[in-house]
Amino acid sequence: MYFMRKSVCCILALCCLAGCGTVGQSQETSQTEESVPAVTEKNLVTLGDSISFGYGLEDPGQERYSVLLRSMLEQRDNLAWKDYNYALSGDDSSDLLMRLQNGRAVRLPSADTIILYIGANNILGVYEDYAMEIADAHDIHPSEMTDEQLEELAQEIQEEMQDKEKLLEEVETRVEENLVRMESDMEAIYNWIRQRNSTADIYVLNVYNPYTELIEANLPVEDQEFYEYAQEKIDCVNEILRNLTTEHTDLVYVDIASVFAACDTPPILGSVSSEESEQMMAEYLDPHPNAEGQRMIAETLYQYMSEKKNDE
Repeated sequence: MYFMRKSVCCILALCCLAGCGTVGQSQETSQTEESVPAVTEKNLVTLGDSISFGYGLEDPGQERYSVLLRSMLEQRDNLAWKDYNYALSGDDSSDLLMRLQNGRAVRLPSADTIILYIGANNILGVYEDYAMEIADAHDIHPSEMTDEQLEELAQEIQEEMQDKEKLLEEVETRVEENLVRMESDMEAIYNWIRQRNSTADIYVLNVYNPYTELIEANLPVEDQEFYEYAQEKIDCVNEILRNLTTEHTDLVYVDIASVFAACDTPPILGSVSSEESEQMMAEYLDPHPNAEGQRMIAETLYQYMSEKKNDE
């Protein structure tokens, strides 16, 4: 069938060249237009961790960045965009690779745009993992403990983690292992995606530091060391992501870190301002983006996507 249609088109083209009028030319144009259906919708696929999942938001289905981005794209393109968000809280690069290999992102082969936001848990999750290992050393599982036993366990964990030198040593070993693993994972993730979707635009977001200099300045001296260490390792993660996009020029590197760093008060769930008390500074600061942070991610992505569209 393809050969026959191609032959007919060739004959019509020759007739036009021979002075047979424009009838053949108009027929050929009509056939070509009919063979290319108009695009009425596009697919957006998001891969990542709790940030992309929308952890901590009152209404993730309305506030997370992939939903906001979809709305922006629909207004720009005047067609429907479908949002397929496969992000899961707690995932690091190896978890994402495993889920892809197990067939989690079923819409990925038909995606027009893919958002890849992973890597934070390769470093930030290490501290929590170490605390959990201390808890696991006890014979009783936390779910089986009384409130009094849980309080005693929490106190033991806190006391053991007060050994800053030991804590840094444990964390450093695990982080370095995770960084090596992440570099390998990211290459495997890229190859896995491209083997199944060779045409989608892929945007790789870097990792932001959720704590500003304002917060760091109000911390005890012994804790400031950990914030400086965190920034150093975040830079290592972002270097891996940058190198990936340099090696594969079809990827677009999206600098979310600079956007968050420009904020006086970070747009995170647990952020505090200079007007709040020192006691608040000592409390746990949830590093996940709040609704404003999610909006900033969506707007930054939209800007990168619009620039790429204009360059094409």
